[in-house]
Amino acid sequence: NARATTKTIDWMQETFSCCGVVGTEDWSGANNDSYAYTWIKTHANDVPDSCCKVVTEGCGVGQGLNGTDVTHDKGCLSVAVGFVEGRMVLSWVLLIIFILIEAGSIALAYPLARGECTPCCNTAEEKEGEEIEEEEIEEEKEEGKEKLEENV
Repeated sequence: NARATTKTIDWMQETFSCCGVVGTEDWSGANNDSYAYTWIKTHANDVPDSCCKVVTEGCGVGQGLNGTDVTHDKGCLSVAVGFVEGRMVLSWVLLIIFILIEAGSIALAYPLARGECTPCCNTAEEKEGEEIEEEEIEEEKEEGKEKLEENV
């Protein structure tokens, strides 16, 4: 749909403050490999109004050949590449953080998968065993006190 394409191009040029793929010459027809053939047929030496620094009706008329102070001088390709490259660092950092979290989760889950519980999750049998050990220690202490009292 031509209307949707036009809206998309206008949005991109206004949002990224750019004009054409390489520059304003893409809209003028000066570039033989122009990406805007259908525009050029009906708008000789014009650029879309979305190329203007301040967008107003008709601001792109006659601005096509070398660009002026009225239009953005950068092409959208270089701006888009810069935009993506600027976010690549953030993407890599988030990926590394995600990998570290996953590796930590696996490392923490490994003992549980093998049945090796930590003290925080002792079974009832293990707790009973600990209580019996504590009782035995208390009995030994009592026996030791009694022997000391007998010797004194």
